[in-house]
Amino acid sequence: MTHYSDFIIHAYKTIARAVAEAGVNADLFKQPEFIPKTLKHRVSAELKRLAVLLRRLIFLMALQVELAPVVPRPASNYFEKSEGEPETRKAFFSVLPVPAGEAPDFLHGPITVPLRGPVPAAPLIARWEAMLETLKFCRRRAKCLARTIQRWKAEGEARPYIAPVPRTHAMPAALGIVSGALTVQLTEALRDWPPADTS
Repeated sequence: MTHYSDFIIHAYKTIARAVAEAGVNADLFKQPEFIPKTLKHRVSAELKRLAVLLRRLIFLMALQVELAPVVPRPASNYFEKSEGEPETRKAFFSVLPVPAGEAPDFLHGPITVPLRGPVPAAPLIARWEAMLETLKFCRRRAKCLARTIQRWKAEGEARPYIAPVPRTHAMPAALGIVSGALTVQLTEALRDWPPADTS
């Protein structure tokens, strides 16, 4: 499995399965209103770890995308008026200050001490669904990132440094292998990065 496309397919399936299992094991697909605090901490940590792997996978995919050269757009002058464009109006504003409203909640200070027990599940569900959507449209995101990488190379940006993912030994075996291999594959893919422009 030394070829990039074979590895990308394997890594994608492994990460997608892990993301899906993280949500299904926590019953997030049932859209609960509240979940236990310990479950929230455990699933949040798992999703955070999987997000790092997903970002690295999309970065590797972006490095494999071959883009056509960007066609420059015709220049336009913001200050020149075209025919038929309405004249701009002067902005009038009141000299009087706006009447003060209620102070924002964060200025009131803590009203109650956080209670023990279940916490709202909505933020965790939103994060899980966002990761599933990223997996669904990962090719599109890789293409957008490829344009950004193309711009970085043209501007003479320094080569990104890919550090090993911490605590890989604590991951399940399949994810640990993908994590280590992603680091190696990214390091190999970045070898042809042009040297940084230090002038």
